[in-house]
Amino acid sequence: MDEDDEAERRVLVIGAGAAGLAAARRLREHGIPVTVLEARDRVGGRILTAYDLAPFPVELGAEFIHGDRVITWELVRRFGLRVFEDPSQYRRFFALDSRLLSANAPEELPAGGLWAALVAAEEEWVAARRPDTTLAEALRWWVERHGLAADERWWRLWQTLAAIGWSADLEELGVYGTDEETYEGDGERNFRVADGYSRVVERLVDQGLDLRLGHPVERIHWSKWGVVAVAAGETFEAACAVVTLPLGVLQAGTVEFDPPLPASLRQAIDGLRPGRAFRVALRFRGEIWPEEVGCIFTAEPRGVWERPGLGYGSRLPLFTVLVGGGDAERLSSLGADRAIREVVAGLSAALGRDLSGEVVEARVIDWTHDPLARGAYSFTPVGSAGLRARLSEPVCDVLFFAGEATSTIRPGTVHGALESGYRAADAVLQRFVAAGSSLT
Repeated sequence: MDEDDEAERRVLVIGAGAAGLAAARRLREHGIPVTVLEARDRVGGRILTAYDLAPFPVELGAEFIHGDRVITWELVRRFGLRVFEDPSQYRRFFALDSRLLSANAPEELPAGGLWAALVAAEEEWVAARRPDTTLAEALRWWVERHGLAADERWWRLWQTLAAIGWSADLEELGVYGTDEETYEGDGERNFRVADGYSRVVERLVDQGLDLRLGHPVERIHWSKWGVVAVAAGETFEAACAVVTLPLGVLQAGTVEFDPPLPASLRQAIDGLRPGRAFRVALRFRGEIWPEEVGCIFTAEPRGVWERPGLGYGSRLPLFTVLVGGGDAERLSSLGADRAIREVVAGLSAALGRDLSGEVVEARVIDWTHDPLARGAYSFTPVGSAGLRARLSEPVCDVLFFAGEATSTIRPGTVHGALESGYRAADAVLQRFVAAGSSLT
């Protein structure tokens, strides 16, 4: 390929998370020259594995392969990575009234479980063709419709599940947008990458990829003739761009598009919502919880505690807590020290013992206010059904958007992000074919 032909076919990929690297890999496999611009000094985006906290990897961002038939498995096998089934999913407990209640305690929970009740409320509301409303309202309707005596404890746990599942509160979630998230064909169970999730995205960086770390994009000039991006004082020209910026970054306007994006796309960006997530990893002086416990869902604050060493046969007293929704926002406003004290107080209440003096190390990751993420996985408020599909539409065959927020049925997942990257890359390839280019 001569220099002129290369310039006419070069593609810029904005962002080196799962979506961006998947797009870059697919394009390069077909002989398309690619330059990836990444603001951070690492790849992965909201995939972040700590290798310095314990003798085993500790996930501070995305944690699981959700399902035994998702596209992530293709990469796991290609790269020879080790994976194990997450043992905590069979040992889940809810913290209620200073005691631990097994998630498999049907005598105290709705038939089928709390999560099944959330899904049933959403599906029955849509089937009844009622107008869009919040998941909280649909749940109240469902409880009344089935004549259930849902006590206040159920509601506290439903709020916790919403905070973890969508990084939002029940009152923020729209029923019809949430109903689009089918995850059809993904399979069952959760799995962990034994080598750490970061290894998946690191292996996606193939030899020879023009990857520019520490290059935050400031402006993207675009027209039907191509794109020009300005990043870290440098100018990059290409035929088109795959934009994988997180939803919160797109909303913040820290990257200027010239001319401005079309109104329909702006409406999609502004109509969706970035979730809030606050994660803390803590190491305690000694053993703090029962051996039979895999993970604990707490209502105050709304989060889930897990023991990363469980799948590695380690009893190191290192734990992580993920807090979502409004509670994540509140913890963020407290500052790291006060936030740590609050989550430890919540675990103390759950276990019935004071752990305030037992913490020897803590690390906080505030995804909500990370300037390069500006939120956790996205969610759909009332009236936002269909906006993910709109966000995934190309602009003039020059700008192609990808990322978990553009995944219509698998948002909030790594495999949804990977698929969106492949989708955007395939659209770029189709554009080149239509223009008469040959692909390898």
